[in-house]
Amino acid sequence: MKKISLFLLSACAVLLSGADVFEIKVESTSRTGLAAPGEKVTVKLTPTLNGKPIPAGYTLTGKIWQDGGAEKKVKVPAEKGFTTVLSSDKPGWAFVRASLLNAKNPKQKIVLSGRNYRGSGILVEPEKLVPARPEPADFDKFWDSCKAELAKVPLKVLEKKQIPVRKGAEKYAVTYDMKISCAGKRPVSGYLSVPLDKSRKYPVILGVDGAGVFSSWQLPAPNAIRFNINAHGILNGQPKKYYADLSKGELRSYVRIGSAKRETVYFKYMFLRVLRALEYLKTLPEWNGKDIIVTGSSQGGAQTLFAAAMDKDVTLASATVPAMVDFAGTLAANKRISGWPKPYTALKKDAAKPAVWDYFDMMNFGRRIKCPIYISVGLIDGTCPPNGIYAMYNLIPSKDKHIELHRDMGHYGKNLKGGAAISRAVQAAAKK
Repeated sequence: MKKISLFLLSACAVLLSGADVFEIKVESTSRTGLAAPGEKVTVKLTPTLNGKPIPAGYTLTGKIWQDGGAEKKVKVPAEKGFTTVLSSDKPGWAFVRASLLNAKNPKQKIVLSGRNYRGSGILVEPEKLVPARPEPADFDKFWDSCKAELAKVPLKVLEKKQIPVRKGAEKYAVTYDMKISCAGKRPVSGYLSVPLDKSRKYPVILGVDGAGVFSSWQLPAPNAIRFNINAHGILNGQPKKYYADLSKGELRSYVRIGSAKRETVYFKYMFLRVLRALEYLKTLPEWNGKDIIVTGSSQGGAQTLFAAAMDKDVTLASATVPAMVDFAGTLAANKRISGWPKPYTALKKDAAKPAVWDYFDMMNFGRRIKCPIYISVGLIDGTCPPNGIYAMYNLIPSKDKHIELHRDMGHYGKNLKGGAAISRAVQAAAKK
């Protein structure tokens, strides 16, 4: 029997290739992932190999978590499967998730339908979830000073180099590698795709990156201006070694850079590059003067929330499993898992303090979002937990806000309603 893991390929394709397909079937008595206080939700995990019961020799390993810090380990023979009950008497979150290990070859990486783990979760009365800490009294004053710092740097295109457009888009778009002046030591850096048809004006879409160090990407469209910026203001389209060297060197553990003071936290200039990118897009003659859409996942979801809160001209935002929400969750009485980068756990060496990180917690930006906003969460996502995101969502004053719960989803992107809303906005603009 071959022991080849499935990685980002469909089960069908892998079966045709003769490789083994590992999976964990998930069954839950909660269809939606929502539960009432005290309601007992049964979750059953059944590992399979090539669609059949898994043979002996594999281990199902994972954990069960409930707000309040209650964690239990899961480690059972995979052929027996695993069943547990999730429940909470108070507003909060509980989940179970697990992976597969080969007992004979523990180093074998088994990926389940392109994911490292499977499971299911519940939220109990999420509409009652609240922030763990109050907002800083001078929150607006601080960000006004940051905007003033940005305004001192004249908006200037430092580089606009036409590059080959993505295959298949030659007939309707042109793409440029852009560098735009910004506060801090790095510029805005990304790929700008503009429709070739100059007979009308277009909405603009700003795409922002998740965590990591990599190039921006192209997403040209016939009916929208698309500007995708990389998170760090670095060069685009470079060999893999360039990004690997930055990850190991200058940008190694970038979330820690400057974390002792709010004025020097690394994310400050990442966020200011988002504002500068939006400022630039508003100068384009091809823009329709109305529609400004921002979209991103994880760290990009955080940048999306920041943009929606800080730029009143944003007309639509779509944040998928957003990061940087509820940093103080781990400090709360019910001990929630805090959102990435989890500064009060991951950054212990840097003496991370709420007095610094409160200014970068999306919880506090949520109160300032008034545009239509679409957010998604995964109920087994320990990276960007759904309970903190929901507490932030409850604060959003927008009358057009939506949150999408995925019962069995971890930290990978699904925002079906957000994607549909962007498509509708672009189509509506095309008809005008």
